Amino acid sequence: MFRRLHFKLTAYMGLVLVAFMIFIAAGIYNFTRMVFEDGNKELMRSEALRVYVYRNSSYMNFSITGRFGVDRIGPSITFIGPQKLDACYIMYNENLDRILANENEITIADEIKHLAAKSFADQKDSYTSRRVGRFNYRIYTRYFDDINGSSVVQVYQNTINEDILWSFLKTVLYVTGLTGTAVLLFISFIFTGQAIKPIRDTWIRQKEFVADASHELRTPLTVIQTNLDVVLSDDEGTVEENEVWLDNAYSETRVMAKLIDQLLILAKADVNEEKLAVSEFLLSEVVENVCQSMEVLAKKKGLDFIVNVAEDIKIKADYDKIRRLVVILVDNAVKYTEEGKITVSLYTEKNKKIFTVEDTGIGIAKKDLCRIFDRFYRADKARHREGGTGLGLSIAKWIADVHRFSLTVESTVNEGSKFTLKM
Repeated sequence: MFRRLHFKLTAYMGLVLVAFMIFIAAGIYNFTRMVFEDGNKELMRSEALRVYVYRNSSYMNFSITGRFGVDRIGPSITFIGPQKLDACYIMYNENLDRILANENEITIADEIKHLAAKSFADQKDSYTSRRVGRFNYRIYTRYFDDINGSSVVQVYQNTINEDILWSFLKTVLYVTGLTGTAVLLFISFIFTGQAIKPIRDTWIRQKEFVADASHELRTPLTVIQTNLDVVLSDDEGTVEENEVWLDNAYSETRVMAKLIDQLLILAKADVNEEKLAVSEFLLSEVVENVCQSMEVLAKKKGLDFIVNVAEDIKIKADYDKIRRLVVILVDNAVKYTEEGKITVSLYTEKNKKIFTVEDTGIGIAKKDLCRIFDRFYRADKARHREGGTGLGLSIAKWIADVHRFSLTVESTVNEGSKFTLKM
């Protein structure tokens, strides 16, 4: 499922990247052409003026400097500056007679003469591109009107070299775009995989959670049903005679009630419905009270129960939730320790309150430490139920996180575990 989702997301990203690359390539191409055409238009306009000035230089006495690069010195000498455009030109009088021309071997004057006539009629300049024969030409027609009468200068230029250049630019943009898209798709594939990894992990955990919750609920229900079947099958038995079976069923209902209670706590935590009732209280008293209750269970198992609690340590937190966290950690230590000792400590270090529960129990494998706070996760899947639900450490971790405390674990298999809460 997630593999298909991975490829789908990459495909969607690919479509976006292709559209983006087309947009960028088209933008670069069109902007470059626009700038180039504007520059050429201005150069051809200047060239038309240069031709006009050159034609009339024998009749006028003037000086043009700077922008057009044309200087008139004396009655008959004209210097044409470095801005001279490599183009052909034709100059017409108002009768459309040629009065000056500079054409190459391929003459197109007759094909573009109507543009000159139109310029005379409209009395304004025109700029266009036309295909004449096998080639494209850029044509600038400039209209002049002075004391000598009206005239038109047509400057035209073969664009074959430019067409080759634009074709090459297109090819470069296509190749660059395709290569860039391929590289970005590869990067997108990697990052998409990283993006859906948390979703995949959450889905797997949710799947495990549902399966484990179903199993945990089915087990007590099976026990209850079995015991009640025994009771129902004994038609003549009294309540006292069936007390063992009824006690078993009742015990399992308590297990179910505890499991459902913990599931509700985590469900509320998931949607942030569980609010904190923060108040200041003595954590030292809470730890001592819990240890007094748990010490009885530890002594029954023959364990040494050591309590090192500093006096008058106060914190601001939710009393009920912190007490639950302490109960969970100490209860787990008693539950999974068969011999040795359990040490519960509370002290202050560098302005931090530190609560630790250390045992000499079965320990946790290194590979399981990263998942020990997951819901229903058990380091030993084959281990029989010890009266727990597999949700305790998840709740403890949530309580620590919601208070912005730090809950960590250190453990070695067959040596024991140490849970540390820093506040």
